Amino acid sequence: MRYQIVDAKRWVHVDGRTASIYGACPYVSDTDKSNWSIETVGYTIRDNKTNTVGMGRKPFTSMYDAVVALRNLNIALRT
Repeated sequence: MRYQIVDAKRWVHVDGRTASIYGACPYVSDTDKSNWSIETVGYTIRDNKTNTVGMGRKPFTSMYDAVVALRNLNIALRT
């Protein structure tokens, strides 16, 4: 299957700042590392052919919304 629904995750700092888990590590020291954690923030779509995650938009808040988006994506690709 080319597309699949996966958990959308991001780094979250204790002060509320966020960072992508796919970029550079957000902390600069071992001391700062304890202030960051990876949290699941919804659902997104992964393209297994291109190894990309996300659709250039905010994550879906529910699995249902992600399933509908994936269905619509599959329909759009067939036409």
